[in-house]
Amino acid sequence: MLDKFGSIIIIGGLYGLVLWGALAYWALKDAQSRTENPTFHFFALGVNLLFPLLGLLVYVLVRPSVTLAEYRSLEMEAEALSHTASEENMRPCPACGREIEHDFVLCPYCQTRFAKRCPDCHKAVRLGWRLCPYCAATLEVAVPRAAAGQSRR
Repeated sequence: MLDKFGSIIIIGGLYGLVLWGALAYWALKDAQSRTENPTFHFFALGVNLLFPLLGLLVYVLVRPSVTLAEYRSLEMEAEALSHTASEENMRPCPACGREIEHDFVLCPYCQTRFAKRCPDCHKAVRLGWRLCPYCAATLEVAVPRAAAGQSRR
């Protein structure tokens, strides 16, 4: 009878030790996911090692409410919402790389022409297009001057 009771106590004690270690490990991992402050990590581990159940209660009360991943996600969302329409309407020039408006037909900095206006709807269309994709108007394709001079002869 005493042997059964002693083995139950030993098994219960081992279970308690494993639970105590797992609780301290969980608190440490949770603290690492919520802050980069190593002092807080040691606090979470220490309070749960010294006071197993009371330490868990104290830790849950003082820990940061959001994880680092949630905080970064909220920051990215706020940054995305703070962009104005003018920032979204910008793009880099294909030649010089400076920021220009999306509907420019030439770069005001390097004067590179990369689009033209449709004569009917006045929307920007790319050089070399034969039809306007917005109104289906026929576009004049610019013939290089050297080729135009050769065709006259």
